[in-house]
Amino acid sequence: MTLREPMPQLGRHSRRSAYALALALGCAAPARAQAPDKRVPLEPTAWPFTAIGRVNVVQGPAHRSHCTGTLVGPRHVLTAAHCLFDVRLDDWVKPHQVHFVAGQARDLNTGTAEVEAFRLAPGIDLRAAARPAQGAIAPEMIGRDWVILTLRQTLSLKPVPWRVLPNADLPGSRPGAVVALAGYAADRPYLPVIHRGCSARIDAPAAGMLSDLCESMSGESGAPVLVLDADGGAALVGIHTAVTRGTRVGSAYRSASGVGVAAGSFADVLAEMIRK
Repeated sequence: MTLREPMPQLGRHSRRSAYALALALGCAAPARAQAPDKRVPLEPTAWPFTAIGRVNVVQGPAHRSHCTGTLVGPRHVLTAAHCLFDVRLDDWVKPHQVHFVAGQARDLNTGTAEVEAFRLAPGIDLRAAARPAQGAIAPEMIGRDWVILTLRQTLSLKPVPWRVLPNADLPGSRPGAVVALAGYAADRPYLPVIHRGCSARIDAPAAGMLSDLCESMSGESGAPVLVLDADGGAALVGIHTAVTRGTRVGSAYRSASGVGVAAGSFADVLAEMIRK
């Protein structure tokens, strides 16, 4: 698999410990003038946004990070796998180090739960020995950058369904639908932001992946790429995991394009886990 330069930067936000993965897949693009930010703050008081939340990871007293996750079953949350990789230890964190906060809006939320276990994508390997260079991730791992968290407690929230749309060009292939990306970005970590009205291509640049033209920033790794229907319905068609052509903003990255994982990559595993 080949991707055009500059390579994507994973969108994880961390104060210290995840710097290498924040630079994963290559160096940042040269700084350039920022276009107007199309993201707007969102009060998560209505579905599906009540089911989107922060995935908090504690690697140690001074090493904390967060990504964005989506409740896709009463006890299951979908997010980006790299959020759970501790580059200092070159290994995955333990489940007890992960906590999900749904619908966080400043000091309010719609539900919280500890993580009991998690299931990684088959074949994913983020260890240093598997990376093509220090701080990088092999391009073939992008389509495997997903993980399903199993919560200790059932949350009494309506989950977000997923939809497999092979080779779709959205929203063009679904008239009347709106594509949106919503997550907890580094510049507003305790209130979600949303870019409503962006676009996404499924199975691009390769099968099992997606590419999006949605405004995003570090912290939105694992954020759902949503299709919002005119009748109020919503479905997750994939997750955003990395920005492309990212511009450095402090210790984070901002971009108007990204890549991620299409729902077809995790749909069968997710359906099996929820049936149990």
